Amino acid sequence: MPNTPHDAVKHEKADEIAAELRNEYSPNTPTGPTADSYRIAGYQQNLIGNSKTPGCLVIAAKWNSGLKWPDKNNPQPTDLLWNGGVTAGLWWDGTFYRDASRYPAGGQLFWCSYFKPGSGPGNKNGYWINFGCAYSHLANDDPAQLLAGASQRLTWNMGVGRWELVIEATDYVTYEVREVWHGTKAGGNDPVGVYTRIAGCDPLATLTVEAV
Repeated sequence: MPNTPHDAVKHEKADEIAAELRNEYSPNTPTGPTADSYRIAGYQQNLIGNSKTPGCLVIAAKWNSGLKWPDKNNPQPTDLLWNGGVTAGLWWDGTFYRDASRYPAGGQLFWCSYFKPGSGPGNKNGYWINFGCAYSHLANDDPAQLLAGASQRLTWNMGVGRWELVIEATDYVTYEVREVWHGTKAGGNDPVGVYTRIAGCDPLATLTVEAV
C-alpha cells in the first residue's frame, strides 16, 4: 500500500503503463467463428511420419531396439503392425475435433484427434491413433492428461499469439513423446490456413488446414 500521496500517484502511473504495455503486446484472442472440426487438406496415411521420408526413421519400429514382439497367445494393444502403428490403433484421417466437455482446459480454441464423437478407451475406439510409420496413445486413456502423452492437436497459443498444429508419436520402446511435425500460422480468427514447419523429425515444409 502506498505510504504517501506521491507514492500513490507513482503506483497509479505504473499500473497505467503496465496496462498500456499489455494492450500493445498481448496477442488478441481470435473471435471466430470456429468450426467443431478441422482437417489437414489432402491428408493420406503416409503424408506425415512416412518411414521413407528423411528424418522419420527415428519414429519407426526397429529390429534389435528392445521392441516387445507380439505374442499370439497373449495379444496386447501395443502389438506392432509392420505397416505402421499398433493393433489397438485407428488409422487417422487428418481430422481434429473440439470437445470442451472432455478437455475443458483447452477451451473453445483447441481441437484434437482423440475427440472424435463417440471415441473412448479400448482397441480401435479412438484413443489409439496410427499414422505413417507411427502411433500415439492418449495418456492413461484420460483426456485430462492429454498433454502428458503424444497427440495430434490444433490450438491457439495465447502466450505467443499464433495458431499451432502439433503432430506427436509415442515411441515404440520407451513410450516417450516424439515430435513428428510442429507448424504455426500467424493471426486469423480461425485455424484455417497454411502452417509453416518450425520443428519435428518430418521435414515437410507446410500443411494446410481446412474446416470440415
